[in-house]
Amino acid sequence: MDIKELKEVGLTEGEIKVYSALLDLGETTRAKLAKRSGISPSKIYDVCNRLLEKGIISSVKKNGIIHFSAANPKRLEDFIQKKLKIVKNEEKLVNTLLPSLLMKYNELHEDTDIQVYHGWKGLKTVFLTLENSMTKKDVSFVFGASAGKHPDYADIFWKKHQARVEKRGYKVKIIFNEDMRKRKQRHEYYDDHKVHEIRYLHQSTPVESYIYSKYVLLFISLEKPIGILIKNLETVEAFKKFFETMWKQAKK
Repeated sequence: MDIKELKEVGLTEGEIKVYSALLDLGETTRAKLAKRSGISPSKIYDVCNRLLEKGIISSVKKNGIIHFSAANPKRLEDFIQKKLKIVKNEEKLVNTLLPSLLMKYNELHEDTDIQVYHGWKGLKTVFLTLENSMTKKDVSFVFGASAGKHPDYADIFWKKHQARVEKRGYKVKIIFNEDMRKRKQRHEYYDDHKVHEIRYLHQSTPVESYIYSKYVLLFISLEKPIGILIKNLETVEAFKKFFETMWKQAKK
């Protein structure tokens, strides 16, 4: 067996050269060891210290000069056993952490679930789902809120939604379209609220987006409104980043 194969058990090329030289020389000084191994004198102590930590060589000081020598080759077995113990401890640690790591990974890489809801009854169903997904620590983000095709009916719908938001106790950040400043009945609930925040954007967006804990709802205001519900955390994070960009541009 070529001693260079010790590289397979974790020894570096430099460590193998030093260990091989010590097997040939027996007990020796740094200078002689550097010359025989081909390792520069400036690096020989560093290599030897690593081998000493692994228990493969030993050292002794004689008349103020450090001498090195190869330990009994059987010490390689001790070195391997120590590595196995470390690997077993690492395996135990990974097995302990694995359930929580998998849960987090699966949350971010879950399959995308898309559902479509039609009409105001369908939207009530989807908003109940969104609201019930929230806790008092959560924040929902709304972009492009507008008067809609049927503003009077919509006022009633959102009034009921606001009452449920108040009951659930989560925070809402809304970017209204600029023309919504004139529709007091839609924004007065948020105006002086201690928790919620609203801003206005000088543009009209055809599609409203509602970003909740693990959902994004795309609300299309037609004669018969349509809601497209997307359940996917990567999509949620992407929409949040977009919202924050637009929030900086919006005005109070």
